[in-house]
Amino acid sequence: MFVRRYLLIQLVFFFLLAACAPANEDATSIPASNAAVAMPDRYGAEVGELVLRAGGNAVDAAIATTFSLAVTYPEAGNIGGGGFMLVYMDRQAYFIDYREIAPAAASRDMFLDENAEVVPGLSRTGHQAAGVPGSVAGMWAAHQRFGSLPWAELLAPAIELAENGFVVDEELADRIAMRQKRFTGKTNFGQYFGDLAVGAVFKQTELAETLKRIATGGRADFYQGQTAEYIVNEMERGGGLISADDLRDYRVVWREPLTAAWRDYEVLSAPPPSSGGFAVIQLLKMKDYLADDFAGLAHNSAQYIHLVAEMEKRVFADRAEYLNRRPVHSGHGRVHAHGILLPRSTIQ
Repeated sequence: MFVRRYLLIQLVFFFLLAACAPANEDATSIPASNAAVAMPDRYGAEVGELVLRAGGNAVDAAIATTFSLAVTYPEAGNIGGGGFMLVYMDRQAYFIDYREIAPAAASRDMFLDENAEVVPGLSRTGHQAAGVPGSVAGMWAAHQRFGSLPWAELLAPAIELAENGFVVDEELADRIAMRQKRFTGKTNFGQYFGDLAVGAVFKQTELAETLKRIATGGRADFYQGQTAEYIVNEMERGGGLISADDLRDYRVVWREPLTAAWRDYEVLSAPPPSSGGFAVIQLLKMKDYLADDFAGLAHNSAQYIHLVAEMEKRVFADRAEYLNRRPVHSGHGRVHAHGILLPRSTIQ
């Protein structure tokens, strides 16, 4: 087991959409006849489709793709990281916060030198940069509440991709090459990814074994079992801060989603500490406030793009000023990292 915090992008960028019931539909669970899966690589998309075709719901597909992306697209899915999940299931909205948290031994000045100056890269690379992971706990919590297919079945595609390998595309090879210099001599990055090449089959046997333990032992293995022991041993070896107590005490947080009225819709979005939900709502509202400025403009014309860019600049200014930079329906449901848009009549 090794920590791959340095390849984490804070949110798992995925969404799975299923058919929404008509506003006058009384049933609380209606199977979707159509669904869409959007993923950053074809392996994640194929896994999501496989789960849905097997009768799983959107949360099942999200869990399976999260673990699969940890194998094939580590920036977007990683068992050493964390994230958020917004779910709309049976006419009810839920939000799960499973972000990484600071180890108990972390301190305010831990990334400063003796002159109180920031040590370049120390907060982003290496063992001390790692937070207590939340992804496995988040997926487990989502499965306990919403899952319909067996937990081990949802991890099977990821295990197969790690054990038998997948074909490396040019984009992944380029991203790995870009990081080689940054991590050389500071992490074990080269040991695991140094031989990765375009068109070659890339296998990750240690990751496969870790996923097998998680498939069998669930959350308990990762936070208190053999995998937890491996994490703590690696932290001790590399001067990291994550302890056995940190892992054992990790908890996901169930939060109230943000809601906002917009046109004929009710927007359900991610609450803080995510900033994405706030940004989505503010952008939608600003677009309406500036309706006269957009009147008559061709979509994606130069002036249209200019106005959108100015809106986004102000949203991000508010994000920096007021928020910390930390980072569905029915039986099949919806899952999204940032927001869900539903007709107001469907919200009860």
